[in-house]
Amino acid sequence: MEAERQSNEERMRQMKEKMDKEMRLQREEFERAMDSKLREQADLMQKGFNKKADRMRQEIEDFKKRSTEAETNRAREFALILENANRRHEETIAVIMQNHREEMMEIQKKNTNNTNNTKSSDGCCIM
Repeated sequence: MEAERQSNEERMRQMKEKMDKEMRLQREEFERAMDSKLREQADLMQKGFNKKADRMRQEIEDFKKRSTEAETNRAREFALILENANRRHEETIAVIMQNHREEMMEIQKKNTNNTNNTKSSDGCCIM
């Protein structure tokens, strides 16, 4: 069971690392896109295209909003994945423990029956 727990913890750690890496890459991509849009906006403003610059500003705001929402959703999804994985692990451990208890009870029952059979057949108890 300890190995199962450690294996589960390792899977969770790997999932978290993967999710962190994906979120970091997404942030880097967002920053590159944002830099490009800001440079384009500055260029438009410098050239006197204020309407286009305003549209670009709105695009930038929309882009920021979508990116923030996407990151929030990914974090929420990851939290749910971890929660479900932990719940499944706990359920599995509970089933394993119950099976172990039942097996131990069967072994005890067999040992008790064997001891009783030995006593009654011999009329002598060594143990």
